[in-house]
Amino acid sequence: MKDYTLREIAEFCADVEIKGDPNCTITGIATLAMAVATDISFLIEDFYKDQLLSTRASAVIINVQHAENFPGNAIISSNPRLTLAKLMQLLPGVAKAAAGIDATAIIGANCNIATDVIIGPGCVIGANCIIASGSELKANVTLYNNTEIGSDCIIHSGAVIGSDGFGYARDVNKWHKMPHVGRVVIGSKVEIGANTTIDRGFLSNTSIGDGVIIDNLIQIGHNVTIGEDSAIAGCVAIAGSATIGKRCLIGGGARIAGHLEIVDDVHITGTSTVNSSINIPGQYSSGFPAKPSGLWNKNVARFKFLDSMFRRLKTIEVTVQQLLKEKTQ
Repeated sequence: MKDYTLREIAEFCADVEIKGDPNCTITGIATLAMAVATDISFLIEDFYKDQLLSTRASAVIINVQHAENFPGNAIISSNPRLTLAKLMQLLPGVAKAAAGIDATAIIGANCNIATDVIIGPGCVIGANCIIASGSELKANVTLYNNTEIGSDCIIHSGAVIGSDGFGYARDVNKWHKMPHVGRVVIGSKVEIGANTTIDRGFLSNTSIGDGVIIDNLIQIGHNVTIGEDSAIAGCVAIAGSATIGKRCLIGGGARIAGHLEIVDDVHITGTSTVNSSINIPGQYSSGFPAKPSGLWNKNVARFKFLDSMFRRLKTIEVTVQQLLKEKTQ
């Protein structure tokens, strides 16, 4: 990162204020604990607020509340995470590579690929694919036939888009494969993590809306629809024909059953299992938090007696009610 003054950083990030010396020189970005003089740091999570007093950073990106008690130079932002994201664009190596198709990539027939697209080493692009302007495919990405990628997308290494959905019919003795002839259609400004798989639709398409961000190691089944600006963390599994609304947040390791609908603005917390449709916006959770093994084992051992315990409790309740009734007579 070359040298910038706080004034230059504020102008680049926009919608921020400077506290302290606007001519303070910044040469790098680091965490509060690791920063040295001439670095700028940041406070996004309150968990780290105690490090504000000991950081050696020349300036810190913070919100208004923390700025009141911070004696040093600061960039004051209503959204420090967003300001940091903008500032990171100034780091060397963050900018995109030059447009072009690596010599080791394989491109199928009748593809429509914009001239400024970046296709990395080892990519395989099937026939009739569309890749719009500004998109980048990292190394070893695979697009099956007829996949469509919108503009300004980033697809990370090992992602497989457009593979067959998990569709089979069974007779008495064996399974019979159901060919999938739908496509995967991905909107603009979508980011897809490493080794994520998105299956093509059976007859209609699997659809990912504009601005969706998808982490690593995620499975998205056939005919799934994901609405604009939703975010999905690592190791989520979404079964076929599920519909996810706009601006939804799905925490890591969550499981979404097939053939259900989740409305806009729903937050599914990590490792939750969703087995039925969600029709009201809000935060939803399921599952068990980790507990000490001894306590967990005791609870599991007692669980098998839950039904008999319920029956005993019900009997006691009826008996108590009868005694109270007799007492009042």
